[in-house]
Amino acid sequence: MQQQLTITAPTTWAKIIDTPSYLRGSIRCDMDVQAIYITDSQGQTIRHLLKIKGNKAEIYWFADKPDHYLFHFVPQPNTPTTIEFDYHLLELKPDQRVSPQQEIISPLLTATSKGIAQHDVNAEAEFWQRVSELGSPLIEPTSAGESVVTFVYQGEDSTENVLLLGAPYDGRAYLTHLAHSQIWFKSYRLPNHSRFSYRLAVNVAQLAEDNWNEQYLACFSSVMVDPLNQQPQFGDPQSLFGCASTVSLPDAPNDAIVFKRDVPKGDITAFDYASARLGNSRKIHLYTPHNSYALTPSSPLLMLFDGSDYLTKVPTPTILDNLIAEGTIPPMRAVFIDTPSPDLRAQELTPNQAYADFLATEFKPWLCNQLGIAPSAQNTILSGSSYGGLASMFIAFSHPDHFGKVLCQSGSFWWAPPSNANTKTPSEHWFVDLVKEMPKHAIEIYMNAGLFEITPKAYEILNTNRTLVATLKHLGYQVTFEEVASGHDYFNWRVTLAHGLAALFKR
Repeated sequence: MQQQLTITAPTTWAKIIDTPSYLRGSIRCDMDVQAIYITDSQGQTIRHLLKIKGNKAEIYWFADKPDHYLFHFVPQPNTPTTIEFDYHLLELKPDQRVSPQQEIISPLLTATSKGIAQHDVNAEAEFWQRVSELGSPLIEPTSAGESVVTFVYQGEDSTENVLLLGAPYDGRAYLTHLAHSQIWFKSYRLPNHSRFSYRLAVNVAQLAEDNWNEQYLACFSSVMVDPLNQQPQFGDPQSLFGCASTVSLPDAPNDAIVFKRDVPKGDITAFDYASARLGNSRKIHLYTPHNSYALTPSSPLLMLFDGSDYLTKVPTPTILDNLIAEGTIPPMRAVFIDTPSPDLRAQELTPNQAYADFLATEFKPWLCNQLGIAPSAQNTILSGSSYGGLASMFIAFSHPDHFGKVLCQSGSFWWAPPSNANTKTPSEHWFVDLVKEMPKHAIEIYMNAGLFEITPKAYEILNTNRTLVATLKHLGYQVTFEEVASGHDYFNWRVTLAHGLAALFKR
């Protein structure tokens, strides 16, 4: 269903839901609006679609009970705004309950389960009292240098399912309901150096259609932090999906480098850059170290993809301030590069020669001319995570005369061009084959990948990175590779960014 509204003041649009329904769609505005949200018939806000100023919002909404709902659109003051509202209903499974069988391996939960089975009326209350003291997930050390980590949720009679997002090894996994209790749980045996973030989603809409991607997106209708977690939260509470809960086991890498210290602090400036080659415009941020440090035209230049994420989820300026102050890296400038819109990220950051040429022959020369700098290839570092890591590697290998260092975090080396699937012998390691065909370049490389990044198989990170590292070393490249007990996770990447910079400048 499509709706179009032109508004100049806060406006509502009514939607009557007769039966539980899952709404999926999008909202596009020709001007930034202040907020878009949904209320029920009692006036309670039940869903924020856009919390901060913007002009796009995605709809992932499970209306689990019949009611008269209102969509609220709040434009900028005195600004005529046209809103295109497009949504459709996805069919639900008749049975919304999900509770997979799993073995109980937590000592505390084992004792509680036995107590409940023996009709001990205090067993469950004592369990939740213990959880309130220890927090969730429960962390119970073993004698094998691991810990049993158990995620728990206190459900209600209406709880049909509880999904763990950021689940170690699984990516996402449903918790199990312990019979005759309010306990939902999921346990893992994890290395004691594990460090990761996660979220919970309760009563996720179970879709009738067998569509992995849509079923995954459905969890965002009810995603939240773990209400029982006592560790510091991670992320931006104003973002669409809010903060995440965190886990840092006893031997996890120290993250002190990401916090502000009493050291000289650099400056951040922002500007828009319009590309003649690509025909679009993007936001750029520039970090310059404190003026007490001696910069020269040849000082290193760090270039980061997904720039806004590396200013928020990863406090890169603070990390640079600290690393420079302690002498781990030389004073350097950093450029944070965004894509023109989220929709273009997969297009720009997956290997394509047009974007590689833009960066090497248009943007970097322009930047050097504007700043009066001339860093050598060996003093120019490309960095990013996921698609950004893949882009860093591809662009450096395409233009080694411009980019001589790569800091790649959980690079998406499972990727291959669509044409690859149509060949008679499609390659499982497209980028590996590409590197093998090239002459050896003078590129220094730091890479990391998470031990938990093994699912789904089609987008597997760990082993594809291992294969590429082995190939690069065989070809004679200088590669530092770090395997970390984490997932596809900025909570970990903000620490390994510092590790990568230290490794690339250790000489």
